[in-house]
Amino acid sequence: MTDTFRPPARQTTGPAALLIHSVWFRLFLDGAVLLFFLIHLQVFVSLPIKLNGGPLPGLGFVWAVGSMIGLVLAVTRPLRTAAIGILIFPFVALCMWAYLSSSWSADPVDTLRASTFMTCSLIGACAIAAHLTWEEILARLTLALGSLMVLSVGLAIAVPSIGQMTDILQGAWSGVWGEKQAMGMYAALLILASLSLALSNQKYWPCLFLVPLSLVAIIGTTGKTAILMSFMGIAVFVTGWLVQRDLRVAIATLWTSILLGSATLYGLTQGKEAVFRLLGRKPDFTGRTEVWREVEYVARKKPTTGYGFHAVWEDQTSIDGPYQWIADGTGFFPQNAHSSWWDVVLQLGTPGAVLLTICMALAWIAVLVRIRHGGPGALFAVSALATLTLISFTESILVSSMDMPWMLVMLIAAKSLQEFFFPARLASPTSYPQRGYVGRRPSR
Repeated sequence: MTDTFRPPARQTTGPAALLIHSVWFRLFLDGAVLLFFLIHLQVFVSLPIKLNGGPLPGLGFVWAVGSMIGLVLAVTRPLRTAAIGILIFPFVALCMWAYLSSSWSADPVDTLRASTFMTCSLIGACAIAAHLTWEEILARLTLALGSLMVLSVGLAIAVPSIGQMTDILQGAWSGVWGEKQAMGMYAALLILASLSLALSNQKYWPCLFLVPLSLVAIIGTTGKTAILMSFMGIAVFVTGWLVQRDLRVAIATLWTSILLGSATLYGLTQGKEAVFRLLGRKPDFTGRTEVWREVEYVARKKPTTGYGFHAVWEDQTSIDGPYQWIADGTGFFPQNAHSSWWDVVLQLGTPGAVLLTICMALAWIAVLVRIRHGGPGALFAVSALATLTLISFTESILVSSMDMPWMLVMLIAAKSLQEFFFPARLASPTSYPQRGYVGRRPSR
C-alpha cells in the first residue's frame, strides 16, 4: 500500500535539484569573477582605444559594470564579505578619505565617481576572498591574464600596428594594452600566478607553458622594469617555497634573505651609479626625478588635504591648476606622478599617505604570517605583493580606480586575513607534505 498523501514536492527535492542549483551558481560565480578581473585589467577600454586611434564615448560604462559585479558578489555572501571588510578597515578608511576629498577637489564629480569605483573594487575583492579558495582565485586569475597574454603576443607578432607601440618607443610590444609597462607588469604577475597554480594542483601543470610565453612577452616589451619585477618575484617565490619546506631551511633562508637584502640596499645607496650603469638606466630614473621634484613642490602647497582624489591628472585644461604647475616645471606633460606614494601625497595629502602606509603594512603582515603554512596561495601573495611594492616607487599603481594592481593588493590582504581569522574556510590542509605538490608517489 503506497502513501498517496506524501507531498510531491518532497519526492522531487533531492540531491539532483541541489546539484543543478550548485552548478548554475558556480557558473555565475566563475563568470562574474572572470569578468571582474578582465575589467580591472582594463582590456575593454585599452583595446577599443587602440583600434580607434583615440578615446571612444561611452567607455566609462565599463567601470559601472565592474562596480555592479563587485556589489552583486558581495550580496551573494554578505556577512562574510562584511567581516572581511572589517578586517581590512584601513583600506575602507582610505576609501572614505578619498570620498571626503571631494569637498575640496577641483572636480568633485570626478572625485566622487573615482572614489565609488575604488570602493566597489574593494567590496569585490572582499567578496572574492569570501567565496573562493586561493586555488580557485589563481585559476581564474591565470585564465584572465593568460588569455590576454596569448592574444597580446599574437597581436605583437602578427599585427604590429596594434600589438606594438607606434608613437613613442616604436617597436616595443604593448599587446592589448596602451603601454609596454602594462604588458610587462602583467606578464611578470602571470609567471607568479602560473607557478603557484601548478603547485596547488597537478591538473594545472599545462598552464606552465604560460611561463616561457610571459618571458617572451617581457623581452618583447624591452622594459627593464618588467625584468626586474620577474627576478624579484621569482626570488621571493623561491624563498617562500624554501620557508614552507622545513623549519631549519626557513631559518637559514630568512637570514640569507636579510644578508642579501642588506647588501642590495647598501649597493643601491653607496654604489647606485654603478648599479644604474649595470641596468642600463639613468640615475634620474628616465626623467622621473624631475616629475617627483615638481610634484613635491606642488604637494607642499596643500600638505594636509591634497588636491582631491583623481582630480589632478584629469584636469589638464585649467591654467592655474596643479597639473599646469607640474607641466611647466618639468617641461613636458606627464600623465601621472610616476610614483604611487607621491601621487597619493599630491591627491590625498599626508593623511592619505599615512593610510596607504598602514594598508601596505597590514597586507605585508598578513602575507608574512601566512607564508609558513599558507601553501601556494601564500607564495603568490608574498611574491606578487613584493613586485607591486617594488614598482610602486616608480609607477603610479596604488590607490587607483578600477585597476588590477591596487585591486590585487586589496585581494591579497583580504584573503590572507580571511585565512588567518577564519581558518575553517580553508578546504583542506595546505602544507606540502600533506598535499604532495612535488609529485611524490604514495608508499606501498
